[in-house]
Order: sequence, then C-alpha cells, then structure tokens
Amino acid sequence: MSKFEVRILVVISRLHLDAGAGHFTNWRSAIRTLSLELRTSTFALRTSCFVLCLAFLILALGCGYRLAGKATAIPANIDSVAIPIFNNQTTKYRLEQRLTSAVVDEFVARTRYRIVPDGSQAKALLTGEVTEFTSTPVIFAGGAGATFLVTVRMRVSLKDTATRKLLFENNNFYFREEFEISRGSKEFFPEEGPAMDRLAREFSRTLVSSILEAF
Repeated sequence: MSKFEVRILVVISRLHLDAGAGHFTNWRSAIRTLSLELRTSTFALRTSCFVLCLAFLILALGCGYRLAGKATAIPANIDSVAIPIFNNQTTKYRLEQRLTSAVVDEFVARTRYRIVPDGSQAKALLTGEVTEFTSTPVIFAGGAGATFLVTVRMRVSLKDTATRKLLFENNNFYFREEFEISRGSKEFFPEEGPAMDRLAREFSRTLVSSILEAF
C-alpha cells in the first residue's frame, strides 16, 4: 500500500473514531472537519471528493456519532425551565454569558416552555459548565488566522426542581465547528463580534437539539 493510500485511511479512521466517540454533533461539522484534514494535506486537491464520499458512507454505517447523553421523559407538568448563567472554567472572557443567552433564545424559539433565570421560579432547571474552549487556526491570510476550528466542551444537566429527578445529563457535550473571522482579528479567535455571535448561535442550536431529541 502506498503512502498516499495510507494517508487516506488514516484520515478516514480518525474521523470514524471521532464519530464513534461522539465528537461530532451534526453531519456538517463532521464533513467540515474532514475537509480541514484534507486542506492541510498535500494531496487535498486530487482526493477531496473521493475521500468525502467515502467518509460519508463510513459515518452513515457507524451509529452514535451524536453524543446524546442520558435522558428520561419530561413530565407533562413541566411548563417552565430555568436557565441560569453557565459556569465558565475556561479563560475565554464572557463565554458563559454568550452561550447562555443563545441557549435561552433557542429554547424560546423552539419550545413551549416559559424560560426564566431563577430555578425557584421554574419546574425544571438547566445547568451547564463550560470546561473547554480551543480555537485552532486552519487557514491563514496575510500572516494571521482567517479560519478557525473551534471546540467547546461542557457538562449539562436538566432536572425536575420538585423531585430533583435528573431528566437529561451529558457530562461530555462536545461541539466543534469551523468559523471564518475578519482580517482585523489577527491570530486569535475574537472575544467579541460577529464570529463569537455565530459561534454562540451554532452552539445553542446543537445543544438544544441534543436535549430535545433525547426524549
């Protein structure tokens, strides 16, 4: 087997392992991640189409690439959910505020629940703790990062406030996506601005989908 063929298998195997471990939260992030692998390789232009198709078939055969977490049925009496500000164990400034606000907006847009910030005023409580934030430049322009692969990891749980019963839990929720930023942002993923707004929106859609689809 040639080095060329070995490299293809390595890329596909890595993607498949990530999928099995639940490291992808949607098909788009999985395929984009493979694209990044290919873009940083010398054989990208001549193999990208072939490998993307092959990877898609492998992912389709491999169950469970979505890290759904543990869930039980939400009681019918739950009509309100409290979502206090998430805890932030990373050094990313105000990350917890951006993510919490986006998750609140997503719940309001997609569910019938009344959303409040105080657990004493709701029948269910959603809590979260951001444990990891990394941003790796994958495309450079003018000596600075232009496209970043961003990873956010967190612990999240949903509990019935009356019975303290755990309705949903995921201690390793994993979000990874590629984001383009403006040239003025230099080499780091910005703490403010459109890129962070997009990150918060995409993250919230993925998290809320994971919670709602678990039931």
